[in-house]
Amino acid sequence: MQNLFGQLRQKLSKPILFGLYGAVGCLGAATLLGEAFLALTKLPPTPRSPQAIVLLIDCSGSMNENNKLQEAKLAAQSFVRRQNLSQNRIAVVGFGSKVHSATSLTSDITTLEQAISGLADGGSTRMDSGISAAAEELKSNSFKRNIILFTDGVPDAKFLTSPIAQWVRFQGINIVAVATDGADTGYLAEITGNPSLVFYANSGQFEQAFQEAEKVIYSSQLVESGATGNYGLVYSMFRIGGWTALLAIGTSLALIAGQNHYLRRRLLTPSEGSIGTAGSLAAGVAAGAVGQLLFLPVAGIPILALGGRVIGWTILGTFLGGGMSFFVPNLEIRRALQAGGIGGAAGAIGFLLVSAISGDLVGRLVGAAIVGFFIGLAIALIEDLSRRAWLIVHWTPTEQTPINLGTTPVIFGSSEDAHIYLRKDLGYPPVVAKIYLESGKIIMQFDEEMQKLKGMKILRHELANGDRRKIGEVMIEVKTAMEKLL
Repeated sequence: MQNLFGQLRQKLSKPILFGLYGAVGCLGAATLLGEAFLALTKLPPTPRSPQAIVLLIDCSGSMNENNKLQEAKLAAQSFVRRQNLSQNRIAVVGFGSKVHSATSLTSDITTLEQAISGLADGGSTRMDSGISAAAEELKSNSFKRNIILFTDGVPDAKFLTSPIAQWVRFQGINIVAVATDGADTGYLAEITGNPSLVFYANSGQFEQAFQEAEKVIYSSQLVESGATGNYGLVYSMFRIGGWTALLAIGTSLALIAGQNHYLRRRLLTPSEGSIGTAGSLAAGVAAGAVGQLLFLPVAGIPILALGGRVIGWTILGTFLGGGMSFFVPNLEIRRALQAGGIGGAAGAIGFLLVSAISGDLVGRLVGAAIVGFFIGLAIALIEDLSRRAWLIVHWTPTEQTPINLGTTPVIFGSSEDAHIYLRKDLGYPPVVAKIYLESGKIIMQFDEEMQKLKGMKILRHELANGDRRKIGEVMIEVKTAMEKLL
């Protein structure tokens, strides 16, 4: 195993190595701890909040082509059968050259199925009148109000339809659109007020599109889309904050181990483990709680809900990046915070993409690995890009490691805190030497104990670009980006 790690250290760049450590740490924590925590804190399903829904279906002449209207009717009837009609109310409205209010809000499934089955017109596309009629059905209802619009074309009067739709949304009525064939999805995004509320379906996919619209109406969970209990704000923040904290601990400890592996140190010391756990626990709770807090109020508006998720992961990445500045020599905290935030945001996008095409469990696990990878990758990349002066530690003639120089000394010695470990059994003291930047100069300062052991006369040396020195069992080489150092 050690030989495998050594090969990875030699063959992979630090950003890729850090990315892999972050991915394994986050995935491991999600698998071993996160899923158990979610299962233990999951509440039994409770009834969904009552919904008032109008199925607004295009019955224009074009819908008679290729049996589209019949398929839309079957999809609408399946939608009705899936609803809890003991608490929800559904109305059916068709529009073509005229508007047909097939049934007002009702919980009677037979009435609804007959109303859908009887829809017909064959004329033009008076979408403006249809939206007005649907809103009229909902105006005096106290439930959460929704219109699911199905259409295959463009309205006769766009100049009337857009302001009517805007007025309807202003009344607190949610509009979700299912489009097919020649429907203009860009224009439908204006109707719904949000492109994420528009679903396109080819023939044979109408029922699936109705299911996607249904998810939008009922969505209220940050990491689960299935039926769950009513957690409330405080409990949901605790639950998602705890889950995120576990992932943060796994990612943080893995990245610390990656840094130590990179420097040929012990993978994790007790002090590093305790500091990393405590810091990432606080970071994870804060990030998860904030993400859930931003998500809950807008859970029914997909683009805003996605924003809440991305912000949560970005906060987590920012905190973890800042924390790594305490373990990576001379990684500026400002840059570390920026890198972690960028990595968290990039990972969040990958998380959401995977979740969109897979189930909850697969989405969470693969998404966790993506988040961990991007956080680790971004932190190591920013370290590479921000170098002004650095050491190249030559472990062997074929293996070397660069380490950033700055005002924080890079320590050589047998101490647990030394960045470059020199074996205690070979007589090296806790601190052999320190190398750091001082007023733009590279200083190598040997410890007084080394003076006693080796009889050294000069403890302080100024190094220049290209200088090489032997310290203990390793050879170091100084490198500078001169224009940045001056």
